[in-house]
Amino acid sequence: MSAYNPDQQIRIHPGKHTPGHIDCPACAQAHQVLYQALSGELLFSDAFAVWMSHRTIETNGRRTDARYIAKKTERDYRVCAKALEKFFGALRLEQIHPGHLMEYQTARALCDQDAGNWAHTAGANCIRKEISLLIRILRGAKLWGEDQEKHFERLQPVENDIIRAMTPEEQHRFLHVAASREEWRLIYQYAIVALQTTAGTNEMRALRLGDILLADRIIQIPRAGAKNRYRMRAIPLVTEDAMWALEGLIARAKELGSTGPAHYLFPLQSSRTHYDPSRPMSESGLKKRWDAVRTAAGLPFLRIYDLRHTGITRMAEAGVPLRVAMTFAGHMTERMQQRYEAISMSSKRGWGESVWGDGLASGGVRGAVEVAGAWPSRKPVAAETYPNPQHLKWLA
Repeated sequence: MSAYNPDQQIRIHPGKHTPGHIDCPACAQAHQVLYQALSGELLFSDAFAVWMSHRTIETNGRRTDARYIAKKTERDYRVCAKALEKFFGALRLEQIHPGHLMEYQTARALCDQDAGNWAHTAGANCIRKEISLLIRILRGAKLWGEDQEKHFERLQPVENDIIRAMTPEEQHRFLHVAASREEWRLIYQYAIVALQTTAGTNEMRALRLGDILLADRIIQIPRAGAKNRYRMRAIPLVTEDAMWALEGLIARAKELGSTGPAHYLFPLQSSRTHYDPSRPMSESGLKKRWDAVRTAAGLPFLRIYDLRHTGITRMAEAGVPLRVAMTFAGHMTERMQQRYEAISMSSKRGWGESVWGDGLASGGVRGAVEVAGAWPSRKPVAAETYPNPQHLKWLA
């Protein structure tokens, strides 16, 4: 019979399996054992630890590259659990009911300090994700079913607008400010690379020296930093500015101990004076410098990730075909594609006006040939020339 060792968090399945595991009693026992440890008597934190032990391969503190879930998924689960712990930490699973979940949604949205010591308010989508994790754990403990579901009202999802990109004037001001001080050089060089490659924050953090092919003027976005398989891509380094910025970032990385191709471009600062080149910079690694630059530039709203949206927006404004822009940026959602298609259409309209419209007066760009004479002014046409009434209607 299958057994579960809670001390070592190892699943043991000594039963014999049937050929092809068809109608296999050993597999059925293993599936049952998977959730046996999720007892209603467990506190939430203990229950989460057991629930996670079923999704990660770890024995006596030893981890391997073999995984049931992606690292990003595991990190998201732990972030959600940390938020849930502030409200449900003192409750056993069997004490949690739909009313508690409703109260949590309200307290989390309002950042009620009496209910949980959260640092910030949370949006609807974030709260939905946290509640979803809790319900999955309750289901595993056989404490959530149709009866609980019908007494619980979930928050409506929110379709967030795309984070606003900087205008050309804001972009110029930000880069000018970042270049004005030596202590902000890291932000200046980072911003140049992020803008011209459209790489996101996690993609930049995950870059290793071996991913940067300076001789070929290419950076390769690794799987560790890519949000999904569509975001694994090679991006050309088009300008000398981008090459200069990357050379500066590589020189900094080498000063901090990154010398091999497996070492990170942005190594982790493990102490005040020591960097670990085998680990990537934390998500808050640039926060202090970034806050200083955006405040000095008068752009307090600007997030590091907005550099990616700004880069894509500049490409769309320049009339770059969306399919080409996507090869730079990687896969984009349908909503994002519609946003950038609108920007691109505005750019194409301007170019069209430069040829067929009033040139610069309509916001277009004149070429070397004067375009005003290329499009004659409309002249009246005799009605008998167009016997079709639709044509007469159009002329009217």
